[in-house]
Amino acid sequence: MARLKPTPIVIADKREATVAVAEIAALDRQMAAIECDMQAEIDAAKARARQRANSIAARRAELANGVAVWAKLYKAELFRSAKTLDLGHGKIGFRASTAITQERGVTVEMSLARCHELGLTDGIRLKEELNKERMLAWPDERLSLVGCKRQQRDTFFIDIPQESIPTDDETVAQAV
Repeated sequence: MARLKPTPIVIADKREATVAVAEIAALDRQMAAIECDMQAEIDAAKARARQRANSIAARRAELANGVAVWAKLYKAELFRSAKTLDLGHGKIGFRASTAITQERGVTVEMSLARCHELGLTDGIRLKEELNKERMLAWPDERLSLVGCKRQQRDTFFIDIPQESIPTDDETVAQAV
């Protein structure tokens, strides 16, 4: 196959430069129109996909809420030996998390003042708010000194690995 060497366009005078710039402007407008059409098609496709997914998302939320209620009702029985239960197509369980909260009758301002008084400035952010992430490492006695306490929470989760997601209703029926 013969090799083609592109020949550059040579602009000789102001008129040719004006014509070239006019063509560049026209090409820019064409590209902008194409991009605008593309964005409109993308927006329409997103809207169609959102509309198709709404009922699926609603059904998923119903099922997830049902499983969460069931798991909470039978938490002591289901999670006696482990915090996670494998149901074949996914795992459910409770994740323990720790948060720093104010004791009753103690405001954030009061805790900030006590942190300053006691020299516990690592529990204060520059924005003058409690650094609860840092305070998680504090012992309960130190938290109590500044009017805070440790509070444990269990957060429900559903973890579905992608490889176990059924591809059709028949597979779902077989799983049940």
